[in-house]
Amino acid sequence: MENATKALLIAAAVLIVILLIAFGMRIFNSTSDVSGQATSTGNQLSSQANAAAQTANNAMSQLNKWIK
Repeated sequence: MENATKALLIAAAVLIVILLIAFGMRIFNSTSDVSGQATSTGNQLSSQANAAAQTANNAMSQLNKWIK
């Protein structure tokens, strides 16, 4: 009887570990795409900031031509 109790405890522990690993993998897989989306958004913001800076530089150049 004592061995059966130990076997059941070991089996329960193994099942709990398997569930924890599966849960961890599910969380990891669901968050892996978030990093890619954040990188894409950062690249878009950087591109738009560069375009705005270029537009501002062009406007300043045009103003300098009018002032001179």
